[in-house]
Parts: sequence; C-alpha cells; structure tokens
Amino acid sequence: MTTVAHFINPFLPLTQNWMYNQLRFNRECRTIVLCQTLENTDQFPLKNVFPAFPEKTFFSRLSLTISRLRAQYFSGHYLRVIRRENPEVLHGHFSWESWRNIGIVKKTGLPLVTTFYGLDVNKLSQRRIWKSRYARLFTEGDIFTVEGDHMAEALADIGCPRQKIRVIPLGVDIDKIIRYRVPKTGTTIKIMFVGLQREKKGALYAAATFARSARKNPHCEFHVLGDGPFAAPVKSLLKDEGVLSRSRFYGYVPLETYYGLLGQMDIVIAPSITGRDGDTEGGAPVVVIEAQAAGIPVVGTMHCDIPNIVVDEETGLLCEERDVETLADNLDRLISNKALREKMGKAAHIRASLHFSIQRQVDDLNKLYRSLL
Repeated sequence: MTTVAHFINPFLPLTQNWMYNQLRFNRECRTIVLCQTLENTDQFPLKNVFPAFPEKTFFSRLSLTISRLRAQYFSGHYLRVIRRENPEVLHGHFSWESWRNIGIVKKTGLPLVTTFYGLDVNKLSQRRIWKSRYARLFTEGDIFTVEGDHMAEALADIGCPRQKIRVIPLGVDIDKIIRYRVPKTGTTIKIMFVGLQREKKGALYAAATFARSARKNPHCEFHVLGDGPFAAPVKSLLKDEGVLSRSRFYGYVPLETYYGLLGQMDIVIAPSITGRDGDTEGGAPVVVIEAQAAGIPVVGTMHCDIPNIVVDEETGLLCEERDVETLADNLDRLISNKALREKMGKAAHIRASLHFSIQRQVDDLNKLYRSLL
C-alpha cells in the first residue's frame, strides 16, 4: 500500500471540508498528514495526523511567526515523521505548503505533488517574491493538479510547464449530500449564498440580486452562511432595500448543519467575481459542486471554472460577472418556474454523479500517485 504524506496547515478549517474527503475516502493509499497546528478535530477525525504543535503555546506562536517571515517551516519534526512513516509520495495542498517544505523535498528525494486551489494561482503569482519561488517550485515539483481547465490555463500562464499540469476535478460526497435533501413543502422559495469572507465571492452582488428579485417575489427567502468583512455591508444593503427581515444569517456552522440547510434550498446563488486585488476562485466554489450534487440549480457567473460545473440553461443559469440585472432576471426565472427548477436540479444531480464524485477524484489521485512510483 502506497503511503502519501500530505502537507496541510492548519488541519483543518471548516471551509476546507472538501480536502478532508480526499483523505478519508482514499482506501487504496495510507494517508499521513503533516501540519503545524490542529483545528476542528471533532469535525475532521483522522488517523495519522502529526502536528508540530499539538497545543498552542508561546513557543508555537513564535515558531509560526518566524516560519511565516521566512516562508519556510522548521523541518525537524516533519523529517522525523517522514523517516519513521516512510511515505513514497509527498502532496502539498496549496502551493505555499509545498514551498514551505521545499527543503524537505530536496532532502528526502521524494516526488512532490502540489495542488493549487485558486488564491495561490492568481493573487500570489502577482508578487515579485512568489514569482521567483514559483520558478523553483515548478522546476523541482513533479506534478501540479488543478480542479478545472480554466485554472490549468492560468497555471501555465504563470510559468508551470504544461506537461506537469493535471486536471482533477474536486469531488464531493454525493451519497451523503443527497440524503439531506428534503421534499419541497409550502410555497416559500429558499435561496442560499455562502461566502462573506472575500470579495471574490460576490456577496454584495448576491444581496443586490436577492433584493431586486424579492420585490417581485414576496415568497422568497435569503439564507446566508459564513462570516467576515462583508457581513455588515450585506446586512446594510438588505436593510436599505427593505428585505432584511426575509434574510437569515447563520455564520459558520458545523458540516452536518450546513448539509441540512443545503438540503432545504431551492436555489443556490454564486455570483463570483475577480476582486480588485486580482483574487479569483481559480476554480469554482465548492458550494456550487455540492448544490449540483444535491439537485439544486445554481444562478451564477461565468467566472473561472464555474461554467465547467454549471451547464448554462441545463443545470443552472449563468451570466457575466457584476451583472446584477441579468442575475436577478435569472433568479426570477427559477423562482417563478417550479418545473424549470426541478428539471435543472435533476440534470445537475446526474451530471455531478458522473463527474464530481469524491470516489472519482480519489481514483484519479491514486492513478497519479502510482505514475510517480
């Protein structure tokens, strides 16, 4: 059985549950995780997780501060674990995790897989110091995976050799997600949005779109998950538009709660944009994949790899970024047409089952690992 050592830090934020699935569904490989600190261990139980700092102390905070300044981890702990556990492949999740361990890669001589997830493709690559780091990483790393064709092109554009790039779509636990889907009752149309942390999620556009549609459709509700700097502006916009009372804000919730809420929704809105600082989704928001898996049509934008997940006019409705008028028109179409929602939702679930299951992603990853041995 192949042993793969994954560089992930911290292990694991609630917003990265898709990464946890990659590990726990892999029955073919033995998985170990090398991290600096732990988070949400009750949500993400996993064997063979080896934190450098199991507890937060003054020393751990100092070490992490120094590591951030030098963009490299102290390698002693990781090297000891690697020598004891004998992995055959190293896998860095986000480019900075591979970079922070680049010295370990050289010392061990093990093949390195790096998965880019978005921020590391577009935003980091604009910084001069990361341009030089990426040049070395692209030379010394063996394989670089991305979730879609758009991100693959973006990665090639910043200097990654095309022959080292592999497209492996993100997978979700479709069987679990669909179990939370509940039969539709009543006349209220529930619309979900996830993402108040970063501009790229398009939170203000989601709120403006709902406000515009809500004036025409008195039986719709806005359900917002997550938290961050866009929470207050979104609430202010909804209040000014007179629809705050028809909106619910949940903050960050446990995964089971999230799946339960998703299962009640009629529509998911994902108006992602390119931020003013150049930040993008890189690929597509995971909630878009999970919504399609749940049989929920998506109203979104033609941003990055969203069109590779949502087929316009078949499993959802897409438009250009920042186009609130068309977003609202698309939302109105789905709110007012139950048959269209059901038709698109069914097509979305079928397509997600074929292309975006976690089992398919794990199979693709294992083929990649085997190719390196």
